[in-house]
Amino acid sequence: MSDTVSSRPKVLVIDDEKAISKMLAMALSRKGYDVDTAENGEQGVKKLHMADYDLVITDMRMGKMTGDDVLLEVRQLKGARLPVIAMSGTPWLMENSRFDAVLAKPYQLKDLFDLIRKFIPPVALHTN
Repeated sequence: MSDTVSSRPKVLVIDDEKAISKMLAMALSRKGYDVDTAENGEQGVKKLHMADYDLVITDMRMGKMTGDDVLLEVRQLKGARLPVIAMSGTPWLMENSRFDAVLAKPYQLKDLFDLIRKFIPPVALHTN
């Protein structure tokens, strides 16, 4: 195992739907991002305490800790320097939100990657 730190941007995906988290993790990994997933807001906040991330993608409606709650924790821990993208089935209710971006469900992965590129540069993938 290597002791070098990954230069790949690190993304935290928070969603209580395991299938969504898994799909996003696979898609982001294929694009060259390091990805952590959390099954709920509480688990996501714990991961934020333990690691540094370049971007957080969170669902809005989850158990007792919502996407808004996650955003408050991110801002307290990391300030405004850590971008947070919200995924919402009701984006019209979020027009004045404090998220860096809102991704309307259902969405295409291309739309997600277009948003991500606004906050972190594309990853150069090296293949042998």
